[in-house]
Amino acid sequence: MRITESINLIWRRPGCRGGRATLIGRGIKVKHIVTDYLNEDHYPSPETIAQRYAATLPQVYAALAYYYENQSEIDDEIAADRRFSDLLNTQGPDAAVASLPPPIHLDEPIIESLHLISRDTDRRHGSPCIEGTSVRVADVVVSWRYREKHPNSIAEKYDLSLGQVFGALAYYHERPTEIEAEIEYERYLKEQREAGLVPV
Repeated sequence: MRITESINLIWRRPGCRGGRATLIGRGIKVKHIVTDYLNEDHYPSPETIAQRYAATLPQVYAALAYYYENQSEIDDEIAADRRFSDLLNTQGPDAAVASLPPPIHLDEPIIESLHLISRDTDRRHGSPCIEGTSVRVADVVVSWRYREKHPNSIAEKYDLSLGQVFGALAYYHERPTEIEAEIEYERYLKEQREAGLVPV
């Protein structure tokens, strides 16, 4: 049996931030998280960004996953901000305001679910995996947390998109106890095998 594990941390609300994608419960636009993360002068860590916006780590990683899954949308928002700033400095507030894109009309809130993780009882012992692959969330976490691999390197190693890598990390930060238990159990089995206590 296969189950899709949705990551539900991004949404849009009528009358809120022009209908743009924001963090649930915070009202912070995804584009602000992304702009900070891609800041070439500082390259702040997700932990630093979470503190700056009083957000959770799952929210920050989900925002980055959303960005890499919907890059043109967020890039357009960032470009609109730059146009606004440039026009404000060169032509004044009227021209800057006139350059803003119209708000997105919404009749009701929309959850922007990220369907990047799934479980299949017939594959990898039912461990949560990146959708469409046999790469487990635990594999990504081990590379990221214990081998200090950058998300770009993890994506290249497992032939994943950055959206998939950040989705796995968002999923992990929502359920750290479960994934850490899986990692610890595998470490225990490895030690037992090396000691000759269980068959290889």
